[in-house]
Amino acid sequence: MIQVSNLTKYYGEKLAVSNLNFSLKEGEIIGLLGLNGSGKTTTIRMLTGFLIPTEGEIFIDGISNFHNPLETKKKIGYLPESPPIYEDLNVNDYLEFVAKIKGIEKPNIPNEIQRVTSMTNLQNVRNTLIGNLSLGYRKRVGIAQALLGNPKIIIMDEPISGLDPQQILEMRKLILGLGKKHTVLISSHILSELYKTCDRFLIIHEGKLKFDYNRDLLDKELSKYTRTIVTLGGKSKEEILNYLNQLIESKIQIESIEPEGEKFQFTIQSENETTLRNKILDTFRSQGLELYSIHKKEVTLEQIFLSNIRN
Repeated sequence: MIQVSNLTKYYGEKLAVSNLNFSLKEGEIIGLLGLNGSGKTTTIRMLTGFLIPTEGEIFIDGISNFHNPLETKKKIGYLPESPPIYEDLNVNDYLEFVAKIKGIEKPNIPNEIQRVTSMTNLQNVRNTLIGNLSLGYRKRVGIAQALLGNPKIIIMDEPISGLDPQQILEMRKLILGLGKKHTVLISSHILSELYKTCDRFLIIHEGKLKFDYNRDLLDKELSKYTRTIVTLGGKSKEEILNYLNQLIESKIQIESIEPEGEKFQFTIQSENETTLRNKILDTFRSQGLELYSIHKKEVTLEQIFLSNIRN
């Protein structure tokens, strides 16, 4: 669906994107990951035709983005980080305006607006001024405009930035729904959120593609950095350590121990975090221990970069 070859972009003498090569298949939900300033937005702007590459080629559904930009743009729905919305228009009028720009035939516009507002759950605010909507609803309006014309590819730049937890859940559900009918590319620096929606992960740093992971490969990478945080009491530190080390056949590593009164917080690396957690839950009572808390420490994109990518 998208083929990128040797994609490079300079801003003056500054190299923003360097020799990117990747392809996206139909029906995939792909996460484009990178720290701030890594080149994600520049890459997306070239894919959508808003920027011309210094070097390289982009093909959208087999069509050159350079030689036939109008044709390729018809196949892409784009949500920038700041949605291109007019606050003094209501939702319906704004979507009608965008539909006309996209060349949708006038008799088809009402049905098309009905379709995209239904997909984005905007039916109840169609007559509301955009300026009076919450950030979450404004993001939905931005996605609705991207969906107009039913493009094969949906590209979103930081769609969850600034959203509250409830809005993030709603956005996640919406993205998963889009993946059933579209190829979806999402740019973000928040690994934990993209992990919950994407099938594949492209990780870039300093304008270069560092890793191209499917979910299985990413899980293997994440397992290197996953930690279990468990707080136990009821016995001495030495007795609890002996208990933890005998829990599973695979070797575990106790990375730190923090005393908290008569209890201890252990940070543990193990080959299988789920197995370790289940073993603790099943056995701590029989060993005369008190379990105060147990949880998995989230792995951040920064940890992966600092520990591996920059090497």
